[in-house]
Amino acid sequence: MSLMRYLGLTKLSTAELAEIYTSDNSRFFHYRGDNIHYRVEGSQDENAPVLIMLHGIMASLQTWDGWVEHLKGKYRIVRLDVPGFGLSGAISDGDTSIEGIVDRINALLEHLKLEKAVLVGNSLGGYISWSFAAEHPEKVQALVLLDAAGYPMQLPLIMKLFTTPYLRHLVRVATPQFVVRYILGEVYGDKRRIAEEKIPCYQDMMLHKGNPLSLLKIFEELDNMTPERVSDVTAPTLIQWGEKDIWITPKNAPLFHRDIKGSELITYPGVGHVPMEEIPEQSVKDAEEFLSRVL
Repeated sequence: MSLMRYLGLTKLSTAELAEIYTSDNSRFFHYRGDNIHYRVEGSQDENAPVLIMLHGIMASLQTWDGWVEHLKGKYRIVRLDVPGFGLSGAISDGDTSIEGIVDRINALLEHLKLEKAVLVGNSLGGYISWSFAAEHPEKVQALVLLDAAGYPMQLPLIMKLFTTPYLRHLVRVATPQFVVRYILGEVYGDKRRIAEEKIPCYQDMMLHKGNPLSLLKIFEELDNMTPERVSDVTAPTLIQWGEKDIWITPKNAPLFHRDIKGSELITYPGVGHVPMEEIPEQSVKDAEEFLSRVL
């Protein structure tokens, strides 16, 4: 790796990233000027339940690798790079609102002719998932929320820096690998669980042209989010939470559990903000057990 790449002083095009991070299952959906990268994987059975997987801040669809490997025999899986992240890249029309992203997810479902699906979301992806379920209850069979955003919270230090005047623009100039390593160290409850190959992947997605600007705008959305529609969710819901999450406090887990009627809650000692990455085997086992009962 060149010094410029290590220091994050270069920008990568979609074509450059596609050479590394697309697969035979990768597709791009064109909507509102965006090119949304997604993969359709798993069961070929037309009657198989469909899972829509949405990742969190600074992540990409790769965050679900462990879950996909376990679930692909039974479910049809659609995972995507949330607009503004990964290979989907910058949000073209500047509408980084959650409502705007929900509209894009809905358009993708219509494009794929999916009338109903299970939404699985982590962090920002969880915020999008429950917002989608509140807006389109007829399309959501069930929800799995992992350390989801939704309630007012204290932004983590790194997010505060990214939203501070002057400092906020540094992320548009450089994203050094040591900063990415630091962020992952905060996200995981146990740093020893971080797979070394994840670090360059996270950095590369942050170096995609346009992603840093979308990221800054979405941080502003998270700083002003409201949970008023959480109670509108009617789908069967599983809430999963790492007890060592310092990005979105575990104190939010019982709030979701309280406001989503009939929801179930599982917490994980020693685990941080991304249970599907940190403990994929246990977290997916719990999710599959829940889905087997409610679908």
